[in-house]
Amino acid sequence: MKVLVSTSTFGEFDETPLRKLKQNGFEVVVNPYGRKLQPQDSIELMRDIDGIIAGTEPLNSDILKRANRLKVISRLGVGLDNVDLTAAKQLGIHVASTPAAPTEAVAELTLGLMIVLARRVVEADHAIRNGSWKPLMGVLLAGKTLGVFGFGRIGKAVARIIKAFGETRVLGYSRSLTAEGAAEVGAEAVPLETLWRESDILTVHISSTPQTRGSIGEKEFAMMKRGVLLVNTARGPIVSEPAMIKALESGQLGGVGLDVYDIEPLPMDHPLRRFNNAILMSHRGYATEEVLTGRYDLAIKNILDFIDGKPLKLLNPEVAPKK
Repeated sequence: MKVLVSTSTFGEFDETPLRKLKQNGFEVVVNPYGRKLQPQDSIELMRDIDGIIAGTEPLNSDILKRANRLKVISRLGVGLDNVDLTAAKQLGIHVASTPAAPTEAVAELTLGLMIVLARRVVEADHAIRNGSWKPLMGVLLAGKTLGVFGFGRIGKAVARIIKAFGETRVLGYSRSLTAEGAAEVGAEAVPLETLWRESDILTVHISSTPQTRGSIGEKEFAMMKRGVLLVNTARGPIVSEPAMIKALESGQLGGVGLDVYDIEPLPMDHPLRRFNNAILMSHRGYATEEVLTGRYDLAIKNILDFIDGKPLKLLNPEVAPKK
């Protein structure tokens, strides 16, 4: 069986996962570009592939139709917004994820971005490197109101951790969140308008779907407190980038901490690069040794279980097996 490893980080720090694949008899094709695959790259590399350990590259209907030997996709991660599950089901391609969610890793990064923004750490670092010793005034997290947009595993973890900073009020929103569910981590379940209006810091953890795209735009920014801090470690399209840039320019946003964008990698001429109060990460919220090791093992296990006929926790369970 021929397996493509499309994500460029697989085995980057430790070759053990690649050795495991080869020891189990796989012919392994690795991403030769050292970057996220573009559609034409995927079409060429997947031409005679039986399985793929996939990253965040688009796997749309056109690409999947051209991969005429493809039987199984093991997504290295939790989100599946890059995979056309309907097309995969129609084509008899099994899709499974690696649900060893990077909950703590993303939650810790989210909190780190909040601290860096609140205390203007990056701005101060740049100023000192340029010869300035002028102190930059920051704010405390203690006593602030944190709004959590999307109250799943990561949102709950952030709510739990920030309580260690003192009398911090936590507001949470998701469609299924109940007052009891929020109270488990000392938070309040509130309507969206309350979340926008009362948060001093807003963190995004909602899933990316066609319905959530652009959930935070000009109207929502206009409702927020002036100087609100925004952190997004979920998916870029949830926040309207033009509206976010406009809010940064006007001072309505006091700063942003971002790990995700509409276009990744972030283009060199992107306007976000010019803001000193925009902390930019490279979609690496999960990137800790512990999380990656667990994900790699699960990604390989998905492929092995498929070959052995063992039941997978499939994301398209009604798919007909591809012969």
